[in-house]
Amino acid sequence: MEGNNTQNEYRKPNNLAGLGRRLGGQCIDSLMTFFLLFAVGRTAEVFGFPSDVAGVLAVGAAATYYLFSNALPNAQSLGKKLLGMSVIDERSYLGCNLFQSFMRNITTPFLSVLDWIFIFFGSRKRLGDMLASTVVIRSR
Repeated sequence: MEGNNTQNEYRKPNNLAGLGRRLGGQCIDSLMTFFLLFAVGRTAEVFGFPSDVAGVLAVGAAATYYLFSNALPNAQSLGKKLLGMSVIDERSYLGCNLFQSFMRNITTPFLSVLDWIFIFFGSRKRLGDMLASTVVIRSR
């Protein structure tokens, strides 16, 4: 019995996001992460939380945004929304889920430069994208 392989074959989307756009989105998301870090920490201190508790809350909020932001509505973090990009599953073309967002972003703090080197190859995928089976596309 011979199956139809056309549905199972990978096709690279023709609307992959460019390097400049992706770098800009990464910068915006990094700024948002730092904003959350300071805003939550300062707010916790204003409400009288001990400084160590405020620090844990601040780091937790910042890490949560950074790791899971690509699973926000329309598979767009703030940076991706502002620059017209989305993160999608490379096979189903559905928006990035929480697990994929975590997998694609967990590599960045540890392998930052090495991770971004991979984006210059034909697939335009970082190591995090390879781990999560995602691609970043232009949404507008």
